[in-house]
Amino acid sequence: MSETKELEYNGLVNRLAQEVAQVQRQLGASQQKLHSVTRSLEARTQELIEARAALDLLLATLDASQDGILAMGYFGRAMHFNSRFVDMWGIAEDRASCLNEAALLALQMAQVKDPELFLEISQARRARPDEERCDLVELTDGRILECHVMPQRVRGRRVGSVTSFRDVTDKARLDRIVTLLESEDPERVAEARATTY
Repeated sequence: MSETKELEYNGLVNRLAQEVAQVQRQLGASQQKLHSVTRSLEARTQELIEARAALDLLLATLDASQDGILAMGYFGRAMHFNSRFVDMWGIAEDRASCLNEAALLALQMAQVKDPELFLEISQARRARPDEERCDLVELTDGRILECHVMPQRVRGRRVGSVTSFRDVTDKARLDRIVTLLESEDPERVAEARATTY
């Protein structure tokens, strides 16, 4: 082989060796980047799994409550409720998932004894979102619900409200009986209270 051809051959081998080395460095950098992205995705996946577990625990806690609970967000109007709320208001399972605020209000107003009063309560809640409220709501089926509204905050910022509904029918009936008995025989009621407490 001539010296010129040998020089050309060696030059070509050197260039190819340099190109191979550069490709290997790029491949190594890409593998490091891929490894870093994989670790980041694994960490994010773990965070999502933990967040889902926390959400599941929160929803199970809400469902364990004896009260019907309705949480409504101010921004985006997100609405969440527990199974007791669904049962209390007789909401069909197939309607619960697609219920919006207007449909819920219409459903509730159809079940309350005084729809105008219930609408006033609902409007007052919206007009004064930072105010805690407690009202009694009578339903057409004879039940009496205590409606307790609390503002909901996340890191000090108001994001919505949480309303709990408690069936106080028996307590309200007993209070009416006691009031009636007090008007007829106050001494006997006072005596009964003294021995009860």
